[in-house]
This record gives sequence, C-alpha cells and structure tokens, in this order.
Amino acid sequence: MKEKTNTEIIVNDFLKAWQTLDAELICKHLDESFRYDSQWVFEFLDCKGYKEYIRGKFETLRKNNVKLEVAIVADAYLGGEMLAIKQDGNVCYYRIKVKDDKVVKGDLCAF
Repeated sequence: MKEKTNTEIIVNDFLKAWQTLDAELICKHLDESFRYDSQWVFEFLDCKGYKEYIRGKFETLRKNNVKLEVAIVADAYLGGEMLAIKQDGNVCYYRIKVKDDKVVKGDLCAF
C-alpha cells in the first residue's frame, strides 16, 4: 500500500474537519503566511482572521444542526485533490496550497 504524502494527510484532515466541524484539524496545518479567499467575500483573510472565521463558522453550523456532505475530489483545473462541500443542494469547492508541509493558501469557489 502506498504511503500518503503530507499533502494527502493535510487534505484528509481538512475533510475530517468539515465532517466533524472540528476547526482545530484545519488550524494546526496553517502557516503564519496563510491567506484565504472566497469568491463570495470581497476581502481576503489572513491566518489569524481565518482561524477566527472557521471556528465561528463551524460553531454556527453546529448550533443550527446544518448537515454537510463533504468529499475529496479530483481538481480538474489545477491537478491534485480538493474538497467538494455540499449544503442544501449547493456545491462549492475548497482548494488548498501546501508549501513546506504547511497550508499557505485556501480558496473557496463554485468551480
């Protein structure tokens, strides 16, 4: 059996984070230079801002008993893997960029 790369391990932790709404599974992998962009938000978030955001988002999802379907899928645009996150029939995709075993970029978009 092939051993997983660090990037695959990180993508799997992001998957588990979204499935269990445990933000710490994401936060532990973020580089201090991390930047998060979403096509639905005009301003980017830095590492500190994103940690606050994702913890709050997961707490809100938990409080409202929101059910998500999350899967690792192939990234047809950039290669590798990304997350497909489905909520109420709507799907968005979360791509991450890993450098030196830390996540330096996160992008949430509709494609």
